[in-house]
Amino acid sequence: MKNIFILVFVTLCLDFAAFAKQDGGGNSGGQGSSGGSSGGSSGGSSGGSSGGSSGGSSGGESDGTGYRGSTGYDGELKRILFEIEKNENYEGALKDLEVYVYENPQNANGWSLIGFASRKLGKYEDSELYYSTGLEIDPNHDDILAYQGELFLETGRYEKAVLNLEKLTEICVFNCDEKKELSEAISKYESENNF
Repeated sequence: MKNIFILVFVTLCLDFAAFAKQDGGGNSGGQGSSGGSSGGSSGGSSGGSSGGSSGGSSGGESDGTGYRGSTGYDGELKRILFEIEKNENYEGALKDLEVYVYENPQNANGWSLIGFASRKLGKYEDSELYYSTGLEIDPNHDDILAYQGELFLETGRYEKAVLNLEKLTEICVFNCDEKKELSEAISKYESENNF
């Protein structure tokens, strides 16, 4: 009986954490300066059709994915996320994301992904601009803070990466893959640079 209670409690905690995050996508991960695969889970990406952009929502309206406001991953963003995570098609994803963020400028997840794709392609100045734009929309966007921290490491700005990790530590209370990924990237940077 005690084991059943513990199982139910853990399940409720995980459900609450997933509900609290409400970004619809998975943690698209990143591998620091390795330039390798993007890791993580796609959060239910649709992965197939390449139809046009789906025009996002604003305010408190549902975006059709069950998430409120402009923070979710709509069908188009999920398709692009699939291209990034499963196919590592950063160039193609970047082109699609340029259209997406133009049509959905208030969706911080779009800015996060365009920054990620740009960074993977070595377009660091563009990536930094995209991450900054996303953080103007959502200053506590955990994916952006982690990826921006990795960008800081890749461009030799260790102190700024540590500040991003500190902010992630403040805002990520439970089940925060982004904080773990940035922490690992910082540890790797420290060992490679004899800190």
